[in-house]
Amino acid sequence: MIKTAKETGVQGRIVNVSSMVHGWFSGDMIRYLGQISRSKRSYDATRAYALSKLANVLHTKELAQRLKQVDANVTVNCVHPGIVRTRLTREREGLITASKLLKTIPQAAATTCYVATHPRLVNVSGKYFADCNEAWTSKLGSNSNEASRLWAASEIMVSRDLKAVYDPLNAFDYDM
Repeated sequence: MIKTAKETGVQGRIVNVSSMVHGWFSGDMIRYLGQISRSKRSYDATRAYALSKLANVLHTKELAQRLKQVDANVTVNCVHPGIVRTRLTREREGLITASKLLKTIPQAAATTCYVATHPRLVNVSGKYFADCNEAWTSKLGSNSNEASRLWAASEIMVSRDLKAVYDPLNAFDYDM
C-alpha cells in the first residue's frame, strides 16, 4: 500500500473495524492474552471479544504512528459501525434484536465508507470514528504505551522464532 500510494500519488486508507465494546475491557491485556492463549484458564467470551476490539483500536493507533515515521502517504483509522441488524442474532430474538436502535447494513457501512473516502479525512490518521464523526476511545484505547506494548507482543506471537519470549514483568510468556 505504501508503494502504491507513492507511485500513484493517491493516499492509501486503511479502515479497521472495532466496536464501542472495546471500552468494556479492563486490566492487563497482555497478561490476559497470555492466559487465554495457553488454554490453562477458561475465558469469558464477552471479555475476550472486548479485548479483540480493544486490540483493533490499539493496532490502529500504533500503525498510524509507524506509517507517519516512514512518511507514508497512507492513513489508518478505526470505526465503530454500531449495532447492526443482521441474521447473526436470529437465535437471540428479544428486546435488543427487535430494537429500533439497531442499524441496517447500509447505515452501519456509512461510517466505514466515510472514513475510507471522504476528502475531509485526507491525512487524518490514528483516530476512532462512530456515526461519521470522530469519537472518544476508552482510556486504555487511547494509551500509546499499551498500543506499543501490544504491537511488540503481537510481533513475538507471529514470530518464526519458536523460542520467542515477551516478558515485561512476567506479563506474557510465549514459549513453544
